[in-house]
Amino acid sequence: MRTRWLFAGGAGFSEETSEMGLKENLHEETVSRLPIRDAIAVAPDATAREAVTKMRDKQLGCAVIVDDHRTVVGIFTERGVIDALIDGRKLDDVQVGQSKDPEFMTVKETEPISKVWDAVVDRGQRFVCVTSESGKLLGLTGQRGLSEYVSEYYPQQVMVQRLGGKPWMKHREGA
Repeated sequence: MRTRWLFAGGAGFSEETSEMGLKENLHEETVSRLPIRDAIAVAPDATAREAVTKMRDKQLGCAVIVDDHRTVVGIFTERGVIDALIDGRKLDDVQVGQSKDPEFMTVKETEPISKVWDAVVDRGQRFVCVTSESGKLLGLTGQRGLSEYVSEYYPQQVMVQRLGGKPWMKHREGA
């Protein structure tokens, strides 16, 4: 699902001012200000079944692939599971390192939030791996982290609506 951001006007509210404030904050504040979820870390040789079991248990749509030093080397997502199943492969025979998302992205906790915004909005990433300066996995952020950040700092001006979910109205009101 994609997240759509709607800026709503109101008394004493300037869309231009609020949108500029958001843009400035995205460039000035660091990723460490976003909600960062605990990640599921798996080795590159872990099977897809092992990863999927952990993903189900933690109710998370991905597992981060890390090396022996906990450096991020990839991400295994629900899409990887679907691809393996469509190709007729058994989850016990698929190593996550061979089915990682080729477009996964990492950001350092000290980088601007705009990097996460670009990954989610421009590149369509649901999950972004957050690392320390040395590249060690700290956790995950992405669509949910941005949604929570924006709604926390702009509660009167921003309405966050999940696309693809249940519609608000079955029929259009008015004419």
